[in-house]
Parts: sequence; C-alpha cells; structure tokens
Amino acid sequence: MSALQFNTEELVGRFEDRRDVKNLAGKYVMSQLLKKEPTMLEDLWSAREDVSLGVNGGYYAGREALKAYYASIDAATKAKAQVVKKVFPEDLGEYSDEKLYGRGPMEIRSLDNAILEIAADGATAKGFFYVFGLVTEITDRGPISNWVLGSCCFDFIREADAWKIWHVLYLEDVDTPAGKKWGDPKAIEQFPKMPEFADMEQVKIAGPNQEKPLRALYTGSRPFTRLPKVPEPYDTFENTFSYGADSEEAWR
Repeated sequence: MSALQFNTEELVGRFEDRRDVKNLAGKYVMSQLLKKEPTMLEDLWSAREDVSLGVNGGYYAGREALKAYYASIDAATKAKAQVVKKVFPEDLGEYSDEKLYGRGPMEIRSLDNAILEIAADGATAKGFFYVFGLVTEITDRGPISNWVLGSCCFDFIREADAWKIWHVLYLEDVDTPAGKKWGDPKAIEQFPKMPEFADMEQVKIAGPNQEKPLRALYTGSRPFTRLPKVPEPYDTFENTFSYGADSEEAWR
C-alpha cells in the first residue's frame, strides 16, 4: 500500500506510530543501561506467550524463558554490586542494597541507522537498527570495557492501543575489550584473573532455552555472514517475515 492510499489523518497516525516504535526501541536499550531488567518484561514486552529474544547462541523463546533470563540478570546485578562494594569499601561501604543496585556494569548501546516499517493495517511494525556500544562488565578479571557492534531487530505489536515488543533479534559482530583487536577471540585472556573478583566466577546468566548458532563473532577467518533482512513495506504480519524464534525467513 503506497502513501497515496492513506488520507492525511492516516498519514499523521502512521508518522506517530513510527515515532512511538522508535522510542520503544530506545526505551529497550535505555532500560538495560539503567538496570531495569526486573520490570522490562512487564513494561515493554507484549503479553503474548510467543515473545522471543534471539541472541548469537540461540533463542529465549516464550514468556517463561524471558522471565528466567531477566531474573538471572537481576541476580547477577546484585552479585556484581556486592563484589564492587567489597573491593571499594571506602566508597561504597555505607550504601544500602537498594542504593548499591546497578553499581559496576554499564551498558551503553546506541541504536543507529533506523529502518522502520508500519504495517498497512497498523497492527504491527518492524525495526532494524545497527548497534554501536560500550559495555563495561564486572568479571573475575575485574571491570572490563568492551566495544560492541551488531544489529538489533524488532517486531512490534499493538496491544490496547499501545505499542509493545513482540520479538527481538540482537546479534553481535564484535564484543571485544577496548584497546584489543576486534577479531581476536582470546583477547580477554590478556587480562589476568584477580582474586578480589573471584566471586564473579559463580555469576552466570541464563542461556537460551533454544540453543542454536545464529551468528558467530567476527574473526579474521570468519566467512561472509549475512545480516538479518531489513524491514520492507507490508500489509499485515502474515505478508512479511518474522524476527521471532525458529524463523528462517529473517535471513532469506
């Protein structure tokens, strides 16, 4: 359906939809920065059971998998804060657990080069963004800052007259310590393990419940690897591809 088939009021509505889904994508990455994982599923995601998050190693498919994923990040955030407090007691020793929460990690992921499409029926939307980020983590080697490059794709769905996230496909090409070669898979080993951060060896994030290699990190020997498809104009979701779990169409 071309723009000529919409009247002025409909075109204004579609402009507002583009603004709203772009803002929703921004809220998604800002919520990661602000460590709002305990409320992200409720605040940003669809109430449907077939929600999914795809990462390099597979899919968190279904609502329960996403709950477990965010719960594990919440637990890890608390553990990292306690380690940082123990290492820096003169700065953080008097902080309550509530005030301490989120100290240590910092996840800045900028969404660039937005490609957005709103379905002609206005019920769904799609977005493709390239990601440039700087992510600092608390590890058993101490605080490590990584350059992060990749793509973040969204399927959005309208629920109760508000846009929600339905599917996310977040695939990294680069996740490498700053100052090291992007294509060196062993770059992290150049940082020695630090005994005061040994507790971090026990901190784990829940893995995908559908393990499947979706994308390998860049190395000098990685063959050409196709990015997911970018959104194209479409009428209804049945007439387009999905970024959801088990969808092969996103790469065709």
